[in-house]
Amino acid sequence: MTTTLILAAALLTAIGLLAAPNLYFAGMAWLVLSPLLYPFARYPQSGALLTFDRVCVGALALALLMSKVRRPPRAPSVRAFAIAGVVFAGLFLARCLTTSPGTLSALQTFIDAVLLPCVVFAVCRNTAGTHRRMRAWAAGLMVCGTIVALLGITERLFAYELASRSGGSARVDHEIGGIVRVSGPYSVPEVYALVLALTLAATLFWWMSGRARGNPRRGLVDLVGPMLAAVQITGMALSLFRVAWACALLILVVGLGLRSRRRTRLAVAGVVVAFGAVILLMPLQSSDVFRERVGNTDNVAGRLATHKVGIEIWRSAPVTGVGIHQFIVAQRQTGQQQVWGVRSVESPHSSFLGTLAEQGIVGFTALIAMCACAVRILRRLGEMSRGDPVLEALRAAVLAGGSAYLLFSVELTMLPLGPSNAVLAVLLGLAAAAIENGRARTGPEKRLATEHGAVGAMPVEAVH
Repeated sequence: MTTTLILAAALLTAIGLLAAPNLYFAGMAWLVLSPLLYPFARYPQSGALLTFDRVCVGALALALLMSKVRRPPRAPSVRAFAIAGVVFAGLFLARCLTTSPGTLSALQTFIDAVLLPCVVFAVCRNTAGTHRRMRAWAAGLMVCGTIVALLGITERLFAYELASRSGGSARVDHEIGGIVRVSGPYSVPEVYALVLALTLAATLFWWMSGRARGNPRRGLVDLVGPMLAAVQITGMALSLFRVAWACALLILVVGLGLRSRRRTRLAVAGVVVAFGAVILLMPLQSSDVFRERVGNTDNVAGRLATHKVGIEIWRSAPVTGVGIHQFIVAQRQTGQQQVWGVRSVESPHSSFLGTLAEQGIVGFTALIAMCACAVRILRRLGEMSRGDPVLEALRAAVLAGGSAYLLFSVELTMLPLGPSNAVLAVLLGLAAAAIENGRARTGPEKRLATEHGAVGAMPVEAVH
């Protein structure tokens, strides 16, 4: 342990000193390299304490403290979200320290699932100050998602797996003929599917924001964007999660069609995506795997039964919960529940229910408050984006990605899983940077005049 801590301190200091003068490029490098090195840059390999994400994101935090990044004025909506995030992180950490046994495992979950995404949000928020840098961050997410999708596709084609190298194990689904579920570079397939959903939203933002008239690279953007989006959608399809299939359609409709005061575009995008989905579904009707996944209702009943168990667990410790990672232990004491003759499974199968059971009403309230503040950021971004095609595309991407994360979190326990949280933090960081830098460009005088409705000939939407 001592040797590992000394090695971690040396790596953090060295990388932090290198990253401080170029924080923006260091963040982009982490984003692109993370899916490639996530299964391999681990020490020790069994029960890893040092991972690529922990070292690099920790170094980014150190570099952010040392860098001379010009920080724009804090917008009230972004400040509220940051405060809610800090409160949730503090409560999560306190519950980790009071969880026994399993304190070390709980602390590792706190670092990966809460602390590192907070750092990523701060780095992105302070370095994505222009439209060009926003698109560059989106390009990094696009490359990240493409790498993840290609790893998943090749796993299926060549029958190898990386889950065992990432701290997990290959998951065999006996309900659909013993197929090994694709997990890409991650330890579980849920993270693989959600990361692809979030990066698909970022890919659509990069594509749509690069189609401005007069852009000399518009032809290249129209070639690369759809091609990489198709790769990511293929990877999502191979995950065999029905929620991933639904999210792919939702992201396409919202990312391509949602624009201010252009409802016809949204309707057309919905019709086109639905028509394309019908065309793709027709040949899949002959697939036994597809029919089994679509028609299987037992897992839905099992999750509903698990939700009943979760409510009983929460009632046993309503204020602070039973402790981080203690759901399964408490479930064994509570007993099984059944819905439609199907017994409950050993997992909360919901981020919200898992938080309620393990952290009580205190942690659950903090999580809901953070979600409410994220909605406030989306509303503020929507107000600012009118008339700006880049910000309108960003708003659609953040809304699509946030909706996908919400759908996954309602059905699956995503909150304790780190990589997907970090990708979501990048999307929210882009939204926060757009709001704060737009606020800085208006200046205090124009903001005051806007509040009193006296901005001359400039439209209020343009000032915002």
